[in-house]
Parts: sequence; C-alpha cells; structure tokens
Amino acid sequence: MRAQRPTLLIFLLFLLVVISQNGQTHPAHKRHRIAATHKKRQITHKKHRAISAHKKHVVATAKELPIDRAIQPGEAMPESVRDTLIYGENNRISNPEQLAKVKEKLQQALVSGDTVVRIVHIGDSHIQASLMTSVLRRGLQSRYGNAGRGLLFPWQVAKTNGPSDIVSLSENRWLRGRLSLPGNAVECGVCGYGLQSNSPDILLDIGLKPEKGEDNTFDIVRLFTGKTTDSLRIRYNGTEEQVIGLKPKTPFEVPVVRLRMKTNSISLSRVSPDSTAFDFYGASFEKKESSGVIYHSIGVNGADFASYNNDPLFFQQLGALKADCYIISLGTNDAQDQKLSNKDFGMQVKNMLINLRRISPDAALILTTPTPSFLHGRASNPKIRAVRDMLVTVSDEEKISVWDLYGIIGGEELTETLRSYKLYRPDVLHFNKAGYELQGEMLLAAFLKITL
Repeated sequence: MRAQRPTLLIFLLFLLVVISQNGQTHPAHKRHRIAATHKKRQITHKKHRAISAHKKHVVATAKELPIDRAIQPGEAMPESVRDTLIYGENNRISNPEQLAKVKEKLQQALVSGDTVVRIVHIGDSHIQASLMTSVLRRGLQSRYGNAGRGLLFPWQVAKTNGPSDIVSLSENRWLRGRLSLPGNAVECGVCGYGLQSNSPDILLDIGLKPEKGEDNTFDIVRLFTGKTTDSLRIRYNGTEEQVIGLKPKTPFEVPVVRLRMKTNSISLSRVSPDSTAFDFYGASFEKKESSGVIYHSIGVNGADFASYNNDPLFFQQLGALKADCYIISLGTNDAQDQKLSNKDFGMQVKNMLINLRRISPDAALILTTPTPSFLHGRASNPKIRAVRDMLVTVSDEEKISVWDLYGIIGGEELTETLRSYKLYRPDVLHFNKAGYELQGEMLLAAFLKITL
C-alpha cells in the first residue's frame, strides 16, 4: 500500500491541472453564487414583464436602469440614468388631451399681461415640505411667469414641518387641527390644517424668506379665516396697515386684500380686543397685474383620500383658489392599511374626483401613483402595487390623466437601486431632498412635454 501512494499523488496532481486548464469547474460557493444570480435575474425579468403588461402605462426597462450591476452604497446616480428617468419616453402623463385648456392658458400667459394659471397640488407628507412641488413651481414660473407664491400656512406656529422659504411666528397660544387625525378640536381648512386662539389680542406673523434669483414679494393676500371675527388689521413694511373685513358673500369667496405696496411678510391682529375664538386656515400670497403661474401646494402628514373626503370645509375653501388644474398625489398612507379592499379604495378616489369636479367643473385632473416603499420600515409593502393599479384603472374609467411614477421608475424591483443611490430616508417610505427634487424634475419634464 505504501508503494502505491506516489502513484496516487501524481494522479491527483494531474487531475487538478486538467481542471484548472479547462476552467469548467468552479468552487462550490462560486457555483451557488452564479446560479443564484442567474435565477434572480430570471425572476426580475419575469416580474418586470408583469408590471409592463398595462398597455397605456409602460414601465422602465432593465436596460434603462442598471439593476444587473453591483452598485456601491452611496454611489451617485449616473447622469445617464437620471436623464432616462427625467427625459425618457416612459416619463409621460396619460390622456394629454385633457390638459388642452391648461396648455392654451399657459401660452396666453406668455403674450398677455394678466393671464394667471392656477395649479393646485394635493398630497400627504411627500408634499407637505414642498421639496418636490417647489421644483415644479420654480420650473413653471421661470417659463410662464411668476404670479405669486400661492397658498401657505404658519407651519412653525402649528409645530409641524413646512416649506423652507416660509416663516411664521406668534406668542399666542393656539389649538391645532390636522385633517389626518381623528377628533380634532379645531376645524381644518384649505391647507388641511387649522389654528384657533382664544386670546383677545392675537398677533400672527407670516412671511417669505429671501430666495436668490426669485421674486418673493406680493401685493395681494387671500385670507382663509373663521366666521367669528368681523375684521382684522394687517400690517406690512413697518408702517403700512389696513383694516379688512372677514365676511364673504358666498361660501367659495374669501377676503382678498390688495396691499398698497409690495412686501414679503404680513402681521395679522384684531382691530380691538375680542373674546371670541379666532380661526386661521391659511393665506395665499399673489401679485397684482401679473401673468404666469400660481402653484398651490397642499400636503398633510399622514393624509389619505378619506382624510380629505371627510373634511367639508377643505373643499368649501378650496373652491376659492379657482384652480385650472388639480394634481393629486395620495395613496402611500392608504396602502398602510393591508386590509383595505380595492373596491373601497377605488370609491375613495372617485369621491375625491366628485368633490373636485363639484367645486371646479372645468379644471383638469391628474392622479399620480405612489413610489414603492417599505411597510413599517421592514420589508417592501405589497399594497403599494394594488394602490397603483387602482389609480391607473380609475384614471382610465374617469378619462382623466395619470402620471404613473411607480411604473416609470420600474416598480418594486428597483427599490434597492434607488436605495443604493441614497434617495430614500432610512424608513424607505420617505425620500430625502435629492429624491424629492428628482421626482419634481420628472413631473415637470412630463408636464412640459404636453404644454410646451
């Protein structure tokens, strides 16, 4: 037996040389990794074909976004990928003919001095901080004209987050209401929030921070207040002041104050001490004798379709904005309810459309689909896909437009790619500033494809 050992060793060495030269055999861990990668790619492509099945709403292909290559954590999104998302063929709004009147009015704004196009964007926490909608507002106003900052609310006084260019201050005590919360002590109005003070001498300051290269002044103020106070004093530019009445003639009218000069902030106070409660729901800052776009952004943390549908004051005051176009970006919070039926969700979406058509029968309507996200920060939320599909279905049934963001970015299978580019926040539900601004650029590009 000992004499046979050298022969056996020589045979084993020869076998190893043959294997290494042919390169046909891989170590076990490499074989498993290759097989798993191949299987994963097969599953990815099958899922992708399923998402792309809807003939009117095509999803980005795997070739357009690099899902098959290793992406380093924190890697910046390549310009080629960014350009595909923003300018690619898939980034479009369906039923563009529905926006014909908006397009015509935007073109008029370029040649006339008094045409104002009013766009109202309604949503949830994705919209409240206005990271996405500020891109749309600035982009449209740079092309068609700046007719004013639009709707705003004293978010700091309400102790919640808001757009970075808006400041508010008050030393009074205020009760707060938010339409996405049950049992509010205060009604919620056009901004989805409400403030109430019982102080006899209220003082509320609201203003706009200076923005480089942007005209943030205004000389028209549209006030949304309660019905218990007859008049207010409005101060601006240090010494200027006017007394305004607060009794509208019809439910869809609100007090409109034409200031004597431009300003970037106002202070509101009672004309005389008053023991009645003062309710405040927001203001719209606009410009006299201006042509262009006013982009009203309404976002409420935690809101879903039912939150808005259950608030009659919201729609009553919303009519005063005289919108030419509504963009509705909801669905993420609806999808948090895993027991929500498709039928019930579809009814809530249609109820929203009924309410909007009732107050603005001639306005264009655009639904947007939510992005893929995690449920409770742990794993992908499968309900998002069902919500997206129902929004697309309703848009087809109601013959309105839809911007299918879920489909454009490639659905759930590309969530990890977007995470690798550091566009999500840690909860994989909300996006960071770069993520929201990318969405704003995408929707702006899709909108301009129709209106330019």
